[in-house]
Amino acid sequence: MVFQALSSILPLWVLILSTLTLPPLLLALYRRYFHPLHRIPGPLLPACTSLWLYYHSYAGTECRTIHALHRTYGPVVRIAPNEIAIADGAALGPIYSEKGGFRKAACYRNFDIDGHPSIFSALEPGYRAPRAKAVVGMFSTTAVRRDAKGVLEESVRRLVGRMMGERTKGRSVDVLNLARSLAVDAVTGYLFGQSYGATEEEGKEEMSASQFVNAFVAVGRFFLLPNWWFVMLESLSEKVMMGEEKEEVNRSMQSVDEFVGRLVQEAREEDTTYQGRMLRAGMTREETAAQCKDLIFAGTDSTGMNLGTICWQLARHPEK
Repeated sequence: MVFQALSSILPLWVLILSTLTLPPLLLALYRRYFHPLHRIPGPLLPACTSLWLYYHSYAGTECRTIHALHRTYGPVVRIAPNEIAIADGAALGPIYSEKGGFRKAACYRNFDIDGHPSIFSALEPGYRAPRAKAVVGMFSTTAVRRDAKGVLEESVRRLVGRMMGERTKGRSVDVLNLARSLAVDAVTGYLFGQSYGATEEEGKEEMSASQFVNAFVAVGRFFLLPNWWFVMLESLSEKVMMGEEKEEVNRSMQSVDEFVGRLVQEAREEDTTYQGRMLRAGMTREETAAQCKDLIFAGTDSTGMNLGTICWQLARHPEK
């Protein structure tokens, strides 16, 4: 009856438009003025929709954009309807470590590996705690200084040798590729007890693990998406990837799988390596392999990028 009465005085397109726009409008009003986070400062758009944050994540401008918001609104700022960003050192302990830390957001599941939540991607502190406890001792400053020195020095020696060899032959040096090679060899040599050998892969344009790392870096653009969006886009990207590019990614994935598979297969629970500690803590060999692959990606990308950037800056500013 109400619809019939309205239709007699309003054009049909007005009714259709109202039906489509009213629910999103009401949702936006709720999020901005009545949501439990409505008192947290921040711009209007992020308070109303997560699309703003998804865009900046995809564009690679998330960090500097949120940093600018902190400069405007202070140490606590709302960056999405259900998310806030905190720039306060006092929050590190409660969020990350005290009593196991906070439960992680659901989007972290987007970085599960081979169906297994990694130490990084696991949502629940109770799931993450026994896995982190098994290996945390290997990451202490004392342990690294005591046990990793020889591995690091050998990896650096091979890196410098590769750099000098390329320059002697009059070729340009791909600093990022070599920095990544150093990173993966240092991580695997120290934590796994066997080096991947990337710094010894001469005659290749890039190390064999590069496309494996690139694949994980690429999906970082979609990290914040709900898991069902992420899975759909991941499946779509695999279908549209063509020819040589797909073959390169598959070869790189296979190379890392074979390396990790061999390490885990040969590992024993009494070993002091990363994989041995995982097995001793009760993890299956399949999960242990996934945890090792996660470590290769994380250690290679961050360390390689930082070292490559340092070398690039030194080349631009040799006086410093």
